[in-house]
Amino acid sequence: MMSFYQKTPERLVYWYLRINGFLQLEYFVIHPDLGTQQRTEADILAVRFKYRQELQINPMHDDPVISECLTLCNVIIAEVKRGQCTLNGPWTNRGDENTHRILMAIGCFDKSVIKKAADALYEKGQYQDDFVNCRLFAFGDKHGELSIPGVPQVFFNDGLQFIHSPFREYSRQKSSVSNWPKDEHILKQLADAYRDFSQFKQEARRLFSLSFKEQADGR
Repeated sequence: MMSFYQKTPERLVYWYLRINGFLQLEYFVIHPDLGTQQRTEADILAVRFKYRQELQINPMHDDPVISECLTLCNVIIAEVKRGQCTLNGPWTNRGDENTHRILMAIGCFDKSVIKKAADALYEKGQYQDDFVNCRLFAFGDKHGELSIPGVPQVFFNDGLQFIHSPFREYSRQKSSVSNWPKDEHILKQLADAYRDFSQFKQEARRLFSLSFKEQADGR
């Protein structure tokens, strides 16, 4: 088990995505073709496959906000902000072509369609072909006016509410935690201790260094 963890909002989003069956890379860095300065990074890159199911009897239910996808491969590029949801320059500055580089580094689209896919992400935050649906998601504590209006926004409290539910409903299946990372272990302990979501939420927000002040649309 990890003896330390990062008390950050990004780590909360990581666990929300992981519990929903996403395979992930944190702080996905795009390196330059020349020189030493990195081009950009994605806070989290997450991939989930269409037929994912956890448990054969009484399967766990994933959050349809992020799990619903008609293609085989569901790719999410997550931008995480502590307060209001926003999108950084890589997703808005076409001239830098950093989105092109990120898509090439992921490798989910053929090189021949990278420009088309990148243009779609710049315009509407999504590109889909017969096999892959790639989307931008903005995570934060409250709604923001995004430069790409179609990008979904997910609030931390909604993510925490989803996390609380399976820990409570499937407490027996999730009772063996000795090899879990420390922050997930603590989340499990909090869910066991607090049946009431409002109490769980307060302590879980503390765990990831989030303000206790209620946000207008973060419930």
